[in-house]
Amino acid sequence: MENPMDDLQRRILEIALQIPGYLGYEAKERRRDMDLYTRNRLRAQYDELHTTLARIRQKALMAHAVELENLDQKLLRFIARMQTAPRGYAGWFDAAQIVEEDLDALTQFDAALVSGVPKLKAAIDKVAAAVKSKQEVDDAIDACAELLDTLNAEFDQREQFLATGKKPAASILTGIQAESALGALQSRTSPPAELVAISNLKLNDAVTYDRRDYIVAGKITYSVASGSFWAFLLQDGGNQLWLRVGPGNEIAACQQIKLDVPSGNSIVYSGQTLTRGDAGSAHVVVEGAGGAKRGGVEYARYAAGNARLWLESFGTEVRTMFGQTIDPIELKVYRR
Repeated sequence: MENPMDDLQRRILEIALQIPGYLGYEAKERRRDMDLYTRNRLRAQYDELHTTLARIRQKALMAHAVELENLDQKLLRFIARMQTAPRGYAGWFDAAQIVEEDLDALTQFDAALVSGVPKLKAAIDKVAAAVKSKQEVDDAIDACAELLDTLNAEFDQREQFLATGKKPAASILTGIQAESALGALQSRTSPPAELVAISNLKLNDAVTYDRRDYIVAGKITYSVASGSFWAFLLQDGGNQLWLRVGPGNEIAACQQIKLDVPSGNSIVYSGQTLTRGDAGSAHVVVEGAGGAKRGGVEYARYAAGNARLWLESFGTEVRTMFGQTIDPIELKVYRR
């Protein structure tokens, strides 16, 4: 009987060899460069599909312009994420925390995106045929959009792995089959696309909110047992705003305030009594113009209706934020 690890390595090699020039992840010092090489090769293949989609849009009727534009944006987002994603093995977490099995799984995870190319090509070809025949166009577009959502959801898992060192679910990594690399994701419930897009903001990206344009000047990633949540410092000249994403599907726009540390489970602020909900400790990665720093934070979140108040102690510094939950449609994101 074949050893399961030998079988895993064989499947990794079979998938990786579909990419011309792929050298694998055997040497740790080469993992970063090969990860980037892999994604650049894949990006070129997906770029070709985007060119095909652009030709279809030119020939399509105005009745389907909005839906095809949506497909275009989903594909462009996926291509951009492959181009700008952090490189493997050199995230902000200590590489010693990742065992070789995890790194091999990440190799397979990246290389498995190859199988998305023929799947997406087939879906786009069906859109082209439907547009030409003017029959079942909506069904073909919906199927293609669903596949693009799946591809982006798959990349979400990779980003979580590199950002926190938390391995994606086994059904995604070890359950991938060479002939159907995306199959393990079909039944997985993904966060809303808007939430994912916002949580993946990076320094110097731009965000429009309440008719004001901001630059992302800072980012805090909080890692807890149940997952991650984020706080982004948005800046427009002398104006600052904190955009908080999570826990859960919550998004809030907050201002930093000064407040005495409360002793009980409630806080009275701005005429409202807010009750403490989530509280605990988190590992944090703080990114800014000076680079990235790691540390820990004690936090508590207070709520009353749509109002939110965050109280955080970073050891030598206590920070308090107050604001309101908002709908993601109030935000517009521009990648750098």
